[in-house]
Amino acid sequence: MNPAYEALLRVLRRARRLLLWRSVERAGFLATFGVMALACLALLASLLLPLHRSEYVALRTGLLLGACAALIFTLVRVLRSRAGLPEAALEASRLIDPREDALLTALELGRGATTRSVAALATGYSDALTQQAVRAAAERAASLPLPLLRAWRGRSSSIRRLGIALAVVAAVAALGGSRTVTGVKRIADPETAPLAPIQIRVEPGSEEVEGGASVPVRVYVAGTDRKPHLLSKERSAGSRPWRETTLEPAAGEARPRAGERAYATVIANLKEDLAYQVRASDQVSPVYLISVRDLPRASGFRIRYEYPAYCGLPSEGTNAITGDLAAPRGTNARVEVLLNRSVDIASIDYEGGAARIHGEVGERLARFAVPVRSDAKYRIRLTDPRGRRVDLGPYEIKSIPDRPPTVTILSPGAVEDVTRDLTATILAGATDDYGVRKVLLRYRVREEEQRVETLHQERDGVRELAVRYTWSLAPLNLLPGEEIQYEVGAQDGNQIDGPQVTWSETRTLRFPSAAEILASVERQQDSSVATLEDAIRNAQGLKEKSEELARDMGRTRELPWEKGQDIQKMLEGQQTVREQIDKVAEKLSQDADKLAQSRALNAELVQKLSELHQLLNQLRDQSILRAMQRVQEALNKMSPQDLERAMQNMKLTQEDVVRNLERTIDLLKQLKMEEKLEAVAERASELARRQLALSDSLARARQPEEMKDLAKGEKEIEKLSQEQRAALDSLSTELKQMDPESAREAEEQRDRLQGIYPIFEKSIGSLQDAMKQEARESTQDLAHQLEEMRNAVNKMKEDFVFRKKNDVGRKMDASIQDLLEIADAQEDLLDDEKSATGERASTQQGLEETTEGAANRISELAKKTLFITPDVMEAIGRALGNQKNAVGRYSMEDMIGGLVASKEATIALNQAAQALLKARDAMASAKSSTGFQEAMQMLQGLAGDQQKLNSEALSMMPGGQGGNGQDGRLTPEQAGALERMAAEQEAIRQGLKEAMEKLGQSGGTMGRLGETGEEMKKVAQDLRGGRLDQQTVERQQRILSRLLDAPRSVEKRDYSRRRTSRPGVDVVRSSPGALSAELLKARPSLAALLARGGRDPVSPRYRAVVDQYFQAILEGKAH
Repeated sequence: MNPAYEALLRVLRRARRLLLWRSVERAGFLATFGVMALACLALLASLLLPLHRSEYVALRTGLLLGACAALIFTLVRVLRSRAGLPEAALEASRLIDPREDALLTALELGRGATTRSVAALATGYSDALTQQAVRAAAERAASLPLPLLRAWRGRSSSIRRLGIALAVVAAVAALGGSRTVTGVKRIADPETAPLAPIQIRVEPGSEEVEGGASVPVRVYVAGTDRKPHLLSKERSAGSRPWRETTLEPAAGEARPRAGERAYATVIANLKEDLAYQVRASDQVSPVYLISVRDLPRASGFRIRYEYPAYCGLPSEGTNAITGDLAAPRGTNARVEVLLNRSVDIASIDYEGGAARIHGEVGERLARFAVPVRSDAKYRIRLTDPRGRRVDLGPYEIKSIPDRPPTVTILSPGAVEDVTRDLTATILAGATDDYGVRKVLLRYRVREEEQRVETLHQERDGVRELAVRYTWSLAPLNLLPGEEIQYEVGAQDGNQIDGPQVTWSETRTLRFPSAAEILASVERQQDSSVATLEDAIRNAQGLKEKSEELARDMGRTRELPWEKGQDIQKMLEGQQTVREQIDKVAEKLSQDADKLAQSRALNAELVQKLSELHQLLNQLRDQSILRAMQRVQEALNKMSPQDLERAMQNMKLTQEDVVRNLERTIDLLKQLKMEEKLEAVAERASELARRQLALSDSLARARQPEEMKDLAKGEKEIEKLSQEQRAALDSLSTELKQMDPESAREAEEQRDRLQGIYPIFEKSIGSLQDAMKQEARESTQDLAHQLEEMRNAVNKMKEDFVFRKKNDVGRKMDASIQDLLEIADAQEDLLDDEKSATGERASTQQGLEETTEGAANRISELAKKTLFITPDVMEAIGRALGNQKNAVGRYSMEDMIGGLVASKEATIALNQAAQALLKARDAMASAKSSTGFQEAMQMLQGLAGDQQKLNSEALSMMPGGQGGNGQDGRLTPEQAGALERMAAEQEAIRQGLKEAMEKLGQSGGTMGRLGETGEEMKKVAQDLRGGRLDQQTVERQQRILSRLLDAPRSVEKRDYSRRRTSRPGVDVVRSSPGALSAELLKARPSLAALLARGGRDPVSPRYRAVVDQYFQAILEGKAH
């Protein structure tokens, strides 16, 4: 930058500062003059006028406002003045010549010289000329008298005016003398000035009124026009600020004096002592007091209950009109009393001298913290600001105690038997008013100490709790006849008085002996027999009614309304019979359950009961139901012809029902006898076991007290022996008709038991007297004799079963021979080519009658054993039907039709003989009448064979030792192995079928073994087709699993209702003459009989055995 231009700028900046100072000085003079004028006027006013405090406040406020305005004026004036460099250059140029502006020109040229080319173009001057002009201006500016710029026009006159103003103020102050000082002080501090002379008169001033009254207040003010203010507060408010209300001019009733203005207000609904005063301008009246005559009283209560933790409830607030408290024990009650007026002191006093509770007072209320611990009464004592005391109450405190929990055992019952798996499922429910925390189990085994276990625990507690607990009793080592007494308890979470525990009623779990279980089942079966006998009577009555209705239907073309009603009643009676059968079936199922759960019994009786249960289910669900449906459908159609056919079918069904019910009753009676024998045997075993255990305990006894305790056990054994003697006596009486030999053996055991009672007495006396040696001899003698009795009773039971089986076997042999002889005679009739159709009809009718007799004998035999399956009766029914058909054909001279029917009858007779032979063979080789044990052994063998086959199949899977050949194709050796495995699988399937046929089952009783047979068939097909994949292996694993589970499935009673029985057809006819002796003497070979029958119903696998057995029968060598 050009040095000459810089020098010029320095001069011009100094000139600008001088110009700014000139502006400030001029504005300051004007502001000071204005303030001096205001001060002079304020001082004159204070000296000349009688001012008071409020006026001095106004004067001071005016002076402060004037000073602020002067300051603002000065700032605005300075800010609006022009004091830039151009103005400074122009003012400096005028110091040379008023018309001179050379410095301003040089300043502009200097600014343009900073950009040379642009400057030359804008000004038209060369750069050298411009610099020369700037330098000349800078030299001239340096020589200018710049201080002259501070001078401004009128400065001297302004100074004179300010001096005059100061002189005037000083003269006024001097003339005022001491009043000037006082006036200045009062202007500076208006509080030192006197108040204005204002007069205030208040009506009524202080007075006493009734609570809730409204008090009119009139205020008369003289000396000011301003509205006065009413200041008020309750007397009990203490240091709280006054409430201020502006008073309005009064209406016509006011009587102001001269110079007064009247104002009025109303203080409404006074409930507290009230202090008030009136302020007019800065004048305040005295404080007046309006007193309320009412004593403090409660207008309401606000109560908040803070419940204890054990309740699990949140705090709760409520409004009440009394101070009565009711809450759970341990609650803290926050009581807030709403009062008509404020009080100074509030407290609670309990009746009975308990500690006082001091409360917290507020504006027209009092607060208390009241603990609820017990029932009590209390009063609230209040003291108002005037010292008056009031007692409120009495009020009651009701402490609601925490009720103990309730607990209920839903199952098991009061006395229940232990199940076979030694577990008990306890289902219990517990409730508590505030929550259950624990569910406990307390029990005692034998004479041991009680034990307590926690079944369930809740963290926070619930009001209702249900617990299901599976209790394993195996670790307790229970013996038959022992029991567990137990209780379920519930504990709450009360931490105030301590947790409360409630126990349920004592219940008992018994490990029943086999004799007790059998006795219970026997009692149930007495009821079942009575129910079935009643059902038979009902069925027979319904049968007669059905026959009568069927005859009536055949004589009419239309169905009368009365007959329809009779048929409907008959159906209802049939439904009753069905319900009776259902009831007995359910009882049999329950008996089977009870026996199956006994650990001491074999499964024979269970199987028999299960068979009877299934038999009744089939009868109820199929025969009766179908017949009822057909009658109902015909009744709905209103067709006499359909009804006649349906009634005929109903008649046949009822006959079948009667026969099956009679069979069930007979089987139940036999089963009842077997159960009695089983019970006697089990009781004998129990006697021997207990006596042996007592002898062992005696050998270990060391103290006399221990021996005396054993005397109680000996008494229990003696009591059990008396029960055994009574059972043997009853058994001998019932066996006299059925099996005299078993009855004689039962009497012998009864007398033998009677003879050992003296030994019992001797043993008990020795134990009570602590004579160990004598007691040992007696107990050992008893143990020996009871063991011998146990063996004898078991032999009696086995002999009874053996004799009954032999008797049934002989009758089955006779029935088989009858069927074979009838079949032989039937074959002779087929071979007779000379007889005419009439003779053939007569002969065929005789054979039919003979077959009916055999059928009746087999039906009676079926009442004594379960081995005779429905297949036998179905085959005989087909034979009878074909024989009847043949009689009809021959009678109509239809030779070909008669021969065909006779041949079918022969085949059916052979099939019946074959089925009966299988039943006889199975029963002859069985250890029992049902063959259950043999079937289980067969299933175990089949399971072993299946396991070997599965292992071989796994070894041939890819990755095994015998994996597939090259490229996944089977080698000739592998293909041959699969063919052999398929044959083995088919053999196992045939064995399973035989095992199922032994008991006449289709798989339902033994764990769905029918489906297992289908699985075996699929495996055999896969293996024959050369397929061995993962699916085949999995199917084999399922087969093995079901074979292993089959014995257990029997005891779980997994029955199926898909079996059906088809009864034989009854035919009513006249009896022909007896068969000739020659006909009965003929004994053709079995091969000839079967050859003439047209087909061989016996499997080739059993052909040799069947031939041998039949030949032995025909030759009279069978046993």
